[in-house]
Amino acid sequence: MLMEKLNGASNSILWKLIFGLIAVSFVLSGVAGYVFTQVDTSAAKVNGEEISQQTFQQQYNDEYQRLSQQLGAQFAAVADSPEFINGLRKNVLNRLIDQELLRQYASELKLDVSDAQITQEIVTSPAFQNDGKFDNRLYQQMLSSNGLNGEMYAQYVREGLRLEQLQSGFAASDFVVPAQAENLAKLFFQQRSVRLATLPLANELAQQTVTEQEIQQYYESNKAAFIVPESVKVQYIDLTAAVAQKNVNVTDVEIAQYYQDNKSQYMTQRLAHIQLASEKEAQAVYADLQKGEDFALLAKLYSTDKISGAKGGDLNWVSAGTLPTEFEIAAAKLDVGQYSQPVKVDNAYHIIKVQDVKTRSLDEVKNDIAAKIRNDLAANEFYALEKRVNEKAFEDQSSLNAAAQAAGVKVEETDYFTRKDIPQALNFANLVSTVFDSDVSQGGTNSEAINVGDQHSIVVRVVDHKAEGTKSLDEAKAEITAYLTHQKAEKAVLENAEKIARTLVENPNTALPENVKFGETEVRVFAENKDPVLDNAIFAMAKPTDKPSYSAAKTSDNNVVLIELNKVEDGNLSAEQLQQFNAQLAQARQAELYHSLLNALRDKAKIEVNNDFMNQE
Repeated sequence: MLMEKLNGASNSILWKLIFGLIAVSFVLSGVAGYVFTQVDTSAAKVNGEEISQQTFQQQYNDEYQRLSQQLGAQFAAVADSPEFINGLRKNVLNRLIDQELLRQYASELKLDVSDAQITQEIVTSPAFQNDGKFDNRLYQQMLSSNGLNGEMYAQYVREGLRLEQLQSGFAASDFVVPAQAENLAKLFFQQRSVRLATLPLANELAQQTVTEQEIQQYYESNKAAFIVPESVKVQYIDLTAAVAQKNVNVTDVEIAQYYQDNKSQYMTQRLAHIQLASEKEAQAVYADLQKGEDFALLAKLYSTDKISGAKGGDLNWVSAGTLPTEFEIAAAKLDVGQYSQPVKVDNAYHIIKVQDVKTRSLDEVKNDIAAKIRNDLAANEFYALEKRVNEKAFEDQSSLNAAAQAAGVKVEETDYFTRKDIPQALNFANLVSTVFDSDVSQGGTNSEAINVGDQHSIVVRVVDHKAEGTKSLDEAKAEITAYLTHQKAEKAVLENAEKIARTLVENPNTALPENVKFGETEVRVFAENKDPVLDNAIFAMAKPTDKPSYSAAKTSDNNVVLIELNKVEDGNLSAEQLQQFNAQLAQARQAELYHSLLNALRDKAKIEVNNDFMNQE
């Protein structure tokens, strides 16, 4: 096979180079997470290079959040499971180890990246563009939010560009033999013209009998199939911020007072800075400023933030909350035209200058302030509401009616549900635990308000609880009888279909049974795989020569069909389509080689996992 031949070539010098090139596309997305983190403790070490706990936690949190957003309620149902958490932690660490192995391998080629290339990459990055131009504010915001300074980010960009060079070298090479691609395309896009005849089960179903012994034997051999899971029926009341906001009003007087008390929030400064690597360097530049040296000139000469430095240190207009706290505190103390003493922020020192100031008017921010006050008041009202509801739910354990009346909401009721089919409105891990695993699960009591989100609580009451059990033989008898009857009928029909197919092979003119009729010709394509079970049977049939081929098979939905194969045509792609298919083959091969490379790198590497850290909950 093609892939086996590729694997056989993996020991050659050429393929060793290819392995290195393939690493690029899989490391680019993750290298930023840990290349520059400097902490004392590690989650793991790869050939002596540390993967920090901070990096691991950041990657873990990102993956946790991604899964939460992608899976929603399904994720909430398993998020507190120790098995799930441990599995997720292991997956994240393995990914970081793979990325570090690939980064180390790629760095062995020592490709050079100039400072000019780094600057060009940063200023043209879509992440820092505003109206088609580089926006230094966005750049600084990214540095701050990731705990980086300019030098650290430049090193990250340098690593990324080195890997891109490797990737470009790989992309420029064509390792898929055209003849192989063409032959695979012929098979992959092969078309088979068939006619199908479905053999009805109805007659056979009526003729089948199932004995008591067969039912008993099936029941004893498949008891697990008749387990009835634990289930509950519940009533609940849903407390949300929207419920609390019904009782909240905001006046113009409150809005005006808030504006006066928090005017600094609506002030925007145009800032500039000079970033230095050490306090000594920062004090030297500060001394030059004290002597009357030009701020912009010193920024161009000495700032390690090359992007803003080229513009005299200009950071453009900066709103509150955009830059690190220490930076903003120092800037807030300055008047227009003033500059600060050196301020340490993360791993660098900054001299900050206020170039201009503008303040948004009350009319401009009135709606924002009203929303802020409303949300704050609603939060207070929500917790007061939650307290009242808890009191009523505790005082009257016979129902949720009093609690619902206190909240001004209706009592909702579910049908029976199990742990595997939680209603979406209740699909929160702590709530599920309450209705299945606490005293509340036995019925007769109300829960406290269970927090399931920001200003979102649910009070629940179990109306009825059914423990897990197994259906008795009598309860399962009808189900078993129907299943075994269908199995026997299906077997009989398939045997009959195979007999008809053999007859047609010998004599295509043989008349079909009265209730069997071929349908119109349809074309099945190997790549489409409409019905895996049926298509496997169709594409396993011998090609017809001077007469059709015949066979019988089941379908994915357990019907039995008679197959008449009339014509086989190999896939015939245009040059453009073949090129696309070639690219898909290359991607598939890259993935296979990538895993081979990682296995080889892991075999040679010294990987030390901090099990004390990884096993903590």
